[in-house]
Amino acid sequence: MSKTPGKELVDKVAPEMAAYLRKGCINPDLIEDNLSYVGIDRIQDLESILKIHFVLTDEVVDYIKALPERVRRIKTESKKQMVESKGEIRGSIDWSRTLPRRQIDGSVFICHNPTRNYDVPENIVLKELLSVIYEVLEYDLKKPIQEDYNWLKKLRDEERINQLKNIFNRNVHINRISQPVEYGATDRDISVAENSRKELYVDSASLLLKYRRMIELDLDEEEIKKLLDETLILPGEVHKLFEFYAIFSYLKILGREYEVRPIRAGASPIAEFVEDDLVVAVYHDNTGNMRFYGDIEELKDEECTIEHLEQYRRSVVEHADIIKGFLDEVKGSFYSGRPDMLIEYRRDGVLERLVIGEFKYSRGKQTFSKGLKELSEYIHFAKEVRGERHLIDEEVDVSAVFIIDKVPAKADADLVYEGNGYRVEIYDTEKLMDLYDDRTA
Repeated sequence: MSKTPGKELVDKVAPEMAAYLRKGCINPDLIEDNLSYVGIDRIQDLESILKIHFVLTDEVVDYIKALPERVRRIKTESKKQMVESKGEIRGSIDWSRTLPRRQIDGSVFICHNPTRNYDVPENIVLKELLSVIYEVLEYDLKKPIQEDYNWLKKLRDEERINQLKNIFNRNVHINRISQPVEYGATDRDISVAENSRKELYVDSASLLLKYRRMIELDLDEEEIKKLLDETLILPGEVHKLFEFYAIFSYLKILGREYEVRPIRAGASPIAEFVEDDLVVAVYHDNTGNMRFYGDIEELKDEECTIEHLEQYRRSVVEHADIIKGFLDEVKGSFYSGRPDMLIEYRRDGVLERLVIGEFKYSRGKQTFSKGLKELSEYIHFAKEVRGERHLIDEEVDVSAVFIIDKVPAKADADLVYEGNGYRVEIYDTEKLMDLYDDRTA
């Protein structure tokens, strides 16, 4: 049986991602570290991703196609200035000013010299929009656009792209418009352009507003879905998208129980929830304030009465002693791990509850077994960073969540395990979707 298609996962991820992005309640590192374009080795930040997506929209592609004809007739304002020249006439002579000067120098003429002002509000909007599009085409997409990538099919017309670049670099009218200042076109500039009689300016204002809205992450559900589904992939395979699906499903569930709060810049959690003095911090691929570590020194003087376990203990200790003779730096651990998800519940800074999550985009029995084994190890080796004892031995509620695309267990299997002081809940894609839908109904 095949795995759940990525498109189906995107349909579930997109609404939640949109909601958290709009509220500023999701750590942008989660997006930046996991999203990338096919053919682009390095996307520096989320803003770059959004700029590229903007240029690939149908509206911008159509705008680029129509641009060469439209820029032949751009708006200017006539402006008269007084010019003093010797031996030549530039414009209409201002005799009231010229005659007094000619009494001193008979070769002087003072003329009204009409000039054209290109820095009108409509052109400032136009120049800022062209600057955004040009920057993406010239830098972000310069190499990928030469390749045969499906997501770039809209921009495969090399002639169109070169036309736009030539307009920006060589068109005499565009070059006479000043480069936008730091803050770009003002609201008044955009309003003037919106009410222009020329489609060029009306469309420029509309697209510039759309671009600014996108950069501010003011995106609706369909735009986020399109961003993920058409132009972005996740590094490697769909397994990362599956992680997003699992994480955002859980965030949605937590969001129904607690109040989400804006995430601070540079924070380690991907999201935080609060309820009075309780703070719930969610981590992805990050150990948070925990450590999952087993020190070899702890094994050296702790003999085991069970023969097979004692043999294993000796082999680990002896391996550490042998390797010291060959390498300068030797790890002092016989175990270390990092869960896919970690949720810390802290009241006044004191850990009350810990949920450990592991995700597997698989339907295989071996992967199912491996995932449960990893969870068991995380549970038994979990310690607070400054703690001495394992949490399983402390008065902390420790539980685990295992999410797999399809549980390969027998039909009557209980997907909740309880024993030895902890609880493990097992979900597959179908069950998690049902739970998600129930919580959002």
